[in-house]
Amino acid sequence: MAGSESVTAADTGTDTATEPLIALLREIADGSGGLVQLRPGLSDARMDAWAAPVPEEIRVLLRAVGGIRIAFGRRKDDGTFLFSEIDFDASLNEGTHPMGGDGSWYVEQAGGPGTHRFVRLDPGGGFTYVDVDRETGAWGPVFIFWDDNDTTRLDSSPHAWLHRTARCLREALADAGGDPYVFDSAFTETWTEPHRNAPQVPTIPAVEARTSPDPAIRSAAAALPDDGALADLREVDGGAAVIFDFPELCRFGRAHAGTVLTGVPASPDDDS
Repeated sequence: MAGSESVTAADTGTDTATEPLIALLREIADGSGGLVQLRPGLSDARMDAWAAPVPEEIRVLLRAVGGIRIAFGRRKDDGTFLFSEIDFDASLNEGTHPMGGDGSWYVEQAGGPGTHRFVRLDPGGGFTYVDVDRETGAWGPVFIFWDDNDTTRLDSSPHAWLHRTARCLREALADAGGDPYVFDSAFTETWTEPHRNAPQVPTIPAVEARTSPDPAIRSAAAALPDDGALADLREVDGGAAVIFDFPELCRFGRAHAGTVLTGVPASPDDDS
């Protein structure tokens, strides 16, 4: 593909600026033969309707790229590509599940409206979201959870996550020779590595964390019920896996710019 300068910046991991990221994603889509497609950008009016304010650097990105469509096969009837999607305007953010029905329980499971932004629902039942500061709107680390008590931090920011996604896409395209099945296999193998091999971070019961000498841990624990727990992700680079030892399911939350993950027991029958 053309444009080796922007590719090099992404490879080194040193350039997470928005404009080079947009250029890289466009370059990859343009040279993919249709295997990678960018969703249309979002309007400011649309972003203004979201539950938390959207910072300008995120607006710049989303005005240009509303998501990424990634081929994983072909339809039997007409041979057109089948796509999985990264979608920054996923309907689940408004409580509507893309498969139909009420999805508000998942909004609450990830921390409630205005505390996160769902960006992908994968076929295996994973819910990928970005931590959002309810007051400032700042976008933080990217996480994935399933219908269980386990979650994984995939990357430190949406820009870092998208840069890694771009590298995985480019490498898979080089291997695929235009074959969507080869492309999907190569992409999935490298892209899902963070939540296959992330180191597990221990959890701390809320009662114990309230007496921690660390003020960040104490303040996060103060907002939790006695049966809650938290995990400190500040010293872990890259992916980080957390499993909360609760009898049923888990409701997640984040504190201190997404660097402290919290959990409280939840039931699938809970309304909020």
